[in-house]
Amino acid sequence: SCSWQEPRAAMLLLCLLALLAMCRPVQGTGNCGIRPLTSDKERGLTRVVGGKSAEAGAWPWLVSIQDPSVSGTGHLCGGSLISAKWVLTAAHCFADAMRLLIGATQLTEPGPGAQVRLIKRLLVHKEYGPADQSNDIALLELNEPVQCSSYIQLACVPNATVNVALLETCYVAGWGATTARSQKSSDVLQEAKVHLINVQVCNSSEWYQGDVHSHNLCAGYPEGGIDTCQGDSGGPLMCKDNNADFFWVVGVTSWGRGCARAKRPGIYTSVQHFYDWILLQMELLPQPWPTTLPPPKPWPTTLPHPKPCLIPTPVEEIKTCPFPLNKLMEFFTQMQELLKNLRGIPV
Repeated sequence: SCSWQEPRAAMLLLCLLALLAMCRPVQGTGNCGIRPLTSDKERGLTRVVGGKSAEAGAWPWLVSIQDPSVSGTGHLCGGSLISAKWVLTAAHCFADAMRLLIGATQLTEPGPGAQVRLIKRLLVHKEYGPADQSNDIALLELNEPVQCSSYIQLACVPNATVNVALLETCYVAGWGATTARSQKSSDVLQEAKVHLINVQVCNSSEWYQGDVHSHNLCAGYPEGGIDTCQGDSGGPLMCKDNNADFFWVVGVTSWGRGCARAKRPGIYTSVQHFYDWILLQMELLPQPWPTTLPPPKPWPTTLPHPKPCLIPTPVEEIKTCPFPLNKLMEFFTQMQELLKNLRGIPV
């Protein structure tokens, strides 16, 4: 006969499955977009232009791209760490010799969690146009991989399945100027909560008059007041996933007219638009077929000895960051409660 406890047991088993789902990698991306040191409940409206400083470790994939020959911190542009050895940034950022500071919030006092790397390769989009900032995107390969920690995590890059336009909670962050007229970068990382704005609105006659490309995103406020500024270029436009506690890097800070002006919001390169280009540069996608075929080689007079079949190895080792300790502790606490409730329930 059926027991009244059977529906309860089934419900508890469903809870167990839900808890196990919490520990899976997000959409196959691994543990990216996670901020171990920051609680969203503690966050308020802050500004890159004229605002507050970010908390230590608030945006653990942020990178400061620096020119050592420039006085002070040498900060020029921002970037986002998207794998253990690749940084996503803007094409218009580059000088000859650069270093990368990763895992820092304050540039003059980076702290023990920060790491410094040099650039092994700079890959600028071949169709980047300096005149109109079209295809303003680039990748930096690091001279050696970084080690992930609470202060250094990987950013999530959205593919075509993510509906970016529906993401509601978005931020920008950078070490750029904190006032529109300032030429000096900020020592402490600044952040700002912004809204995505329809590109058609941004391209209207009272706004940017058609200068925004189809591969751009537009973010800020119609009335101005909050915006990225000089020195924030290359840094991320980040939006929280609507169904989970992680962030997507949806844009790369590209250009704008002035800083924080009304109807002149920040313009960003859409990362989703260049998703396949990013994978191709990182050698995670096969190279496209050549447009012209090479001439045929002469037929060999002797056949080579057959080689044993080998299992192909991945092009790049995927190095994910450790799952945040507080999430694991929460999971095991709930598991303990679940097991207590399951005691005494007949099978």
